[in-house]
Amino acid sequence: MDTSITPNGMELQNMTSKKQPADQRFGIGAVAKLTGLSDHTIRVWERRYAAVVAERAANGRREYTVEHVEKLGLLKRLTDAGIAISRIAGDDIDELRERAASMSVLAHGAAIESIGTAVLGQYLSSRLLAYGRDLAPLDLVVVDSDRDRFTADLEHHTPDVVVVEKPVLDGDAVDQLSELMQRCGARGGVLVFSFGATADIDRARQAGVVVLRAPADAEQLRAAVMQSVAAGSVANAAPAPRRELESAAEWRFSGPIAPRRFTDQQLARLANASTTIDCECPHHLAQLVRDLSAFEIYSAQCANRDDDDAALHRYLHQTSAEARSLIEVALERVARAEGLDY
Repeated sequence: MDTSITPNGMELQNMTSKKQPADQRFGIGAVAKLTGLSDHTIRVWERRYAAVVAERAANGRREYTVEHVEKLGLLKRLTDAGIAISRIAGDDIDELRERAASMSVLAHGAAIESIGTAVLGQYLSSRLLAYGRDLAPLDLVVVDSDRDRFTADLEHHTPDVVVVEKPVLDGDAVDQLSELMQRCGARGGVLVFSFGATADIDRARQAGVVVLRAPADAEQLRAAVMQSVAAGSVANAAPAPRRELESAAEWRFSGPIAPRRFTDQQLARLANASTTIDCECPHHLAQLVRDLSAFEIYSAQCANRDDDDAALHRYLHQTSAEARSLIEVALERVARAEGLDY
């Protein structure tokens, strides 16, 4: 018999089984007991995300079908594993079953008390430290923005998963992650990136790496780390093949590139400062500067098919640098107006 495991350990029979009448209806209280969801959550998921649409009885009360109950049960299991309800509410039951099956770690989620996690990244590291216990079951054993310090600290820890944040996902990024995983014997790896070519992203996945596009919040990182553990990424994954790039020394730009006004550490401090004031502008502007800076690097490294293609990428590099410079000026003014020290 096909079964699902509810959060309280009870076995819930597959509601589409032949032993369940197809026209059977359940009140919201019964659905809450079967799925482990609260009445309030069921109503919110229905009203805000249209995860299910209850039918109405003659007396006006909500009634849920067998299919509704199964879908809500699957959504509960997946959101408990760290997947945002907004990302999966629109999936049908077959898609939700596949998600649950592909994440074998969910079936044993209650047994996972801690996943040792090491994080290297300029922006992500400072953001994660603010989450603290909200990252459970992730246990942040090493968190640093400096590669040398991070590498030295790994000698004294044995994390399950290594997370590396890079502005551009390329062969070097995968090589660096693989090297760090080998150094500490980690069985999983996650790359958080802002920009990357499809071919490079595919190569990273083939190397056993879970890729996550920035900006990543605590929920997304938790899900990525758990996926990495479930997939059994190996520490000695072969480095991704590198693409041959044209020499940057051969490229010429039409004008000077404005120097950066903020370091990554300063951007992180400004983003974090937004949590203590009413204005969220410093956070959003800091993220814009970071993304534009990452695209500057990406456009400079992008391979070119011919002279016209090279000229296009020079234009993109110049334009993104000018945009980054303008946003930096705006961020500087907002920080000064809000009295933020960075």
